[in-house]
Amino acid sequence: MNLRSELSQGLVVLLAAAGMLGSQILLPAAQIVSSTRAVDVALSADGSLSGSVVDTRGHSRGKTVIEVRRGRRLVARTLSDDKGLYTVKNLPGGLYQVRVDGTETLIRAWAAGTAPRSAAGRLQVIANPPIIRAQAGEAPPTDDDSSSGGLFGGSRISSGLKTALIVGAVVGAIFIIDELNDDDDSPPASP
Repeated sequence: MNLRSELSQGLVVLLAAAGMLGSQILLPAAQIVSSTRAVDVALSADGSLSGSVVDTRGHSRGKTVIEVRRGRRLVARTLSDDKGLYTVKNLPGGLYQVRVDGTETLIRAWAAGTAPRSAAGRLQVIANPPIIRAQAGEAPPTDDDSSSGGLFGGSRISSGLKTALIVGAVVGAIFIIDELNDDDDSPPASP
């Protein structure tokens, strides 16, 4: 084997590995990003996050545990009062997950005076969301306007990466086919 042949085989292995690895990493990431939207919430002047816990019918849920997490770290845990109201104090702005009875809400907490106009002043969390199994019911409506987009989920970043992987595979295939057809070590074919 000559050096060009070894390089082209190495390119094939590299492209195949990158394609398989890329789909393993991007598929779960694309699903998470497309299904999760952060809710903007304005914190009070003292950094408090306030809100209420309700069930799926809109009735308040008293004595319910509310956990506020930042990544994997538990930042605060509190209990709602009899009317379902809660307050978590001394939070700096940032991304948090608010968990109540297996329900998780991703929030973008804004320090006082920095929140966009669309930010809510209070966070209402719905505990015990409806469970839809198999095809027994319709999927709950989402505010996500992206379609599934096929293999990589539909986000614009994933679509661009998918295009780059496809173009790279095509270019690699052209080099490989050219290498197979252009073998410098063999004598020329007779007419």
